[in-house]
Amino acid sequence: MYVETATCQYLREEIFPQLAPPPYGDIEIRSLGKQKPVCLFFERKRNIMVVGKFFKWGVIPLEEASFKADKEYANLQLLREMLGKMADGDNVVAPLGENRELSALLVTERVLGLALDYFLTQAIFEQQHVQLFEILSHLARFLVKLHEGCKTEIPLSNTFPKFHLSNLLESLRDGPLDVSSRASIEKYALHWWDVEAVFSSDNETIVHGDATTTNFLFDKGNVTAIDLENMSWADRCWDLGFIAAELKHNFMWRSGDGQAAESFIGHLLWEYAVYYGDTNFFYVITSKIPLYMAIGLLRIARNLYLDESYRKNLILEAKRCLKYGLSSLIATVP
Repeated sequence: MYVETATCQYLREEIFPQLAPPPYGDIEIRSLGKQKPVCLFFERKRNIMVVGKFFKWGVIPLEEASFKADKEYANLQLLREMLGKMADGDNVVAPLGENRELSALLVTERVLGLALDYFLTQAIFEQQHVQLFEILSHLARFLVKLHEGCKTEIPLSNTFPKFHLSNLLESLRDGPLDVSSRASIEKYALHWWDVEAVFSSDNETIVHGDATTTNFLFDKGNVTAIDLENMSWADRCWDLGFIAAELKHNFMWRSGDGQAAESFIGHLLWEYAVYYGDTNFFYVITSKIPLYMAIGLLRIARNLYLDESYRKNLILEAKRCLKYGLSSLIATVP
């Protein structure tokens, strides 16, 4: 009760005045997160809505939680400064404040729109395929703006994906990942690190870092990115590969037909190349997508709400991406 009272006081004193003048009425609190404590705070008198994300939960130490809150706040500020208000209404959610003492609370504006997950569900269960194609076109446009707006002159290296793949395999060791599958994945990945074409064709850029079906909101063709806690400097295909993995997973999990995702994955990558301004770039990104898609599938396989047999299927699909994607890449290297 104290935390709730203190949070409401903080909102009235520090957050709401940024959006509307006092006085303020009662604040309604609605839970938004299924796995993490994320809340919608709704003040009816001034019709103010903001979103609060509590980084201190479970066994996470306050120091670590506070560091993560600081990082996301800084990431949001940096990205908004670098990109400004994107053309066509695309945007990055605005940070409004943070408070270490309130379970490392980060408050952002509330953004209108539906998540990619909604459109995926509509496509899978209601055959709304045209709608999903359109949404993926909007997402491709947004990602090009993000990546090109924050591109560096630093050449790519294998350090970032190599580190994350190693961590993922270690985290899956006591779950659905058996010794044989791990050895196969490490063997195929080893060859990826040695193919110069994977990392010589581009430079580092800012990537969202957590490109899932819930972290992009769509409203009348406009896209807003949220949850920038894992924003990093990396290969643009990090984001593209994660979205591809999410598409594959959702069709596998919800319909049992992972192959049905292929046309949507191809559409996303083609539209990215079109908005990039060079359709030949399609072949550059598609040659690397299997590596990052495999990492994305292994990341999804960590989720304990998925049954173990399905998680093993995700690992098998990741292994296939590494094996057959590499064969395809080598065949195209001069």
